[in-house]
Amino acid sequence: MALLVLLIGQAMANIDLAIVNLAAPAVSADLGVSSSELTLMITAYALCSAVLIAPAARLGEHHGVRRVYLWGLALFTLASLACGLATSAAALIASRCLQGAATSLMTTQVLVGIHRWFTGPDRARALGWNAVTLSGGAALGQVLGGTIVSADLLGTGWRAVFLLNVPIVALVLLLGLVLLPHDRPAGTGTREGTGRGDNDIPGTVLLAAATLAVLIPLSLTHPDWIWLLLLAAVPLAAQLVRTERGVVARGGKPALDLRPLGAPTVRWSLAAYAGTTLTYIAMLYLLSLHLQEVLRLPAWQAGLVPLGWVCAFGLAGPVLGRAPRAVVRLLPFTGCALLTAAYGLAPVVPAGAGTGIWPLTAVLCVGGFGLGLAHTALLNVLTSAVPPRYAATLSGTVNTLSTVVGVTGVALFGAVHSWLGRSAWAGPTAAWACSCAGLALVSALCALAALRSVATAPDPAGAVAATGAAAAVFTPEGYPDDTTPTVDRPGRSPEERTTKDDLS
Repeated sequence: MALLVLLIGQAMANIDLAIVNLAAPAVSADLGVSSSELTLMITAYALCSAVLIAPAARLGEHHGVRRVYLWGLALFTLASLACGLATSAAALIASRCLQGAATSLMTTQVLVGIHRWFTGPDRARALGWNAVTLSGGAALGQVLGGTIVSADLLGTGWRAVFLLNVPIVALVLLLGLVLLPHDRPAGTGTREGTGRGDNDIPGTVLLAAATLAVLIPLSLTHPDWIWLLLLAAVPLAAQLVRTERGVVARGGKPALDLRPLGAPTVRWSLAAYAGTTLTYIAMLYLLSLHLQEVLRLPAWQAGLVPLGWVCAFGLAGPVLGRAPRAVVRLLPFTGCALLTAAYGLAPVVPAGAGTGIWPLTAVLCVGGFGLGLAHTALLNVLTSAVPPRYAATLSGTVNTLSTVVGVTGVALFGAVHSWLGRSAWAGPTAAWACSCAGLALVSALCALAALRSVATAPDPAGAVAATGAAAAVFTPEGYPDDTTPTVDRPGRSPEERTTKDDLS
């Protein structure tokens, strides 16, 4: 029941991201906003969420998953009400920023809660249901967006998109008060988290600045000089690493703890996860252009084609929990391989007025199933490899990385596709084929990274059966400040009982 409450919040965040894109034309017509203001209304949600993901994950670590998740639900309710009542572009953009902040509080606690509250096959099944929720939320957003705006419920028009959130999220908030367990914050009653520098404000500011330096130039309509922000991301990231290492050396709690990323299994898994996410977000963007500009489908039909991809993604989620132990180690590679095959086939299968769109839709279903398989299996490897005490770090890293690479993929492949489409020697059809080939290359590299992620884990076949303690990918040499044995005593949470033997 606790998982259900968490996943409803995750679904609401996904639905709201997709649904607003389809309501944008109605908002523009009603409020008379400019194209740049409309872009900012859409991107403000993702930008604020991305910047606050890591701090939100740390709040869950300090105050408990239950408390922070409920804070997020309450703020999301108020922000949705403010969006629905907005009478100007400025008010709507500000309210969307609040919605993004609330989303970061909610979504980061989902992975932290699964990491802490579930172990072994139960954790694998929980991650599977999380995949179903992600796909279902995106699908519902695609379907409901135009429907709600067109229905003009009680004369509210586009405002119903936001106002309907209020009673739904308020009900989830009440359910959360009753059903979510009263978890103890990590480190309660231990020496962990009591050192100097526990409030890592410089690290938090540097992390936010580095994230914005990447996202703003790639997300917004801008003058050429703003690309300097992208160059500034490199020194900001380097300074962030130095600052966080200093906080750890002083015995404090860094804003982004980089120690779990030192294990090869974690690095390879994150690389595969980030690469497949990049190709997925880029593919959705390129597919929309191809369907409307080349195949000449109407907008409503172009919006329905990706539903097969999204739904197949959710179908892959439950596979992990039911897979035999001998098959588990092959799932990350298998998922990436299916994704690579889908990208390779997408420009080859017949699609158009003479043949219909079903061959391309079938290929997209294969890709969506592969992506869901890869993401669920890679997250299971990560949560099995990282001790529960680092659940907030893992959640913040995965969510921030997903946002950054998603925006990067759209900007990179979108620019290449646009350049090829305008060139005299290529054209739109060749641009689609070359873009798909690039996506296939990236996903093939992700397949190799997925192989390395399970090869570097001492017992990759037992990832599903792993307990809440970390799998044996961490050693005392890699974690010199985590090797002091702790004393088990009554009243301590499971993550606080992790000892030197558990880690090594």
